[in-house]
Amino acid sequence: MSEFVERLKEYIKEYNLSVTSLAKNIGVTRETASHIVNEAHMPSTKAFIALVEYFNCSADYLLGRIDIPQSYSFDTVKPIGKILRKCLKDNTKKETDLQNDLNISSSLTYKWLHDKSIPTIINYIKLADYFDCSIDYLLGREQ
Repeated sequence: MSEFVERLKEYIKEYNLSVTSLAKNIGVTRETASHIVNEAHMPSTKAFIALVEYFNCSADYLLGRIDIPQSYSFDTVKPIGKILRKCLKDNTKKETDLQNDLNISSSLTYKWLHDKSIPTIINYIKLADYFDCSIDYLLGREQ
């Protein structure tokens, strides 16, 4: 069982939720929630964000990137564009560096930088590793 699913199941148990109530609380179908809990597929970024906001937990903890859950209130998720531009500036990187180093298309980085789309969970992980920051930081949930 993946660390993500194991931790998700812990939260489901702690909150005494059924798959149906989980689905309702995060705005997905029961089938989608069931697929996530049973490891049929990872959630969409939108569903993942709904999970971390519903459980008020760290995205990094839920994904198994850190071992100790952070115990403070997180900010609501913010658009990626401004945060990504700050990461590039703080790390003296250019958009082309990001594209070349992570093998990400220019159209995709453009969409992120202009808040036209959001990264997948896998791309959030790549970005967090690349910029040596947390996924919660990239989501705008922590300062």
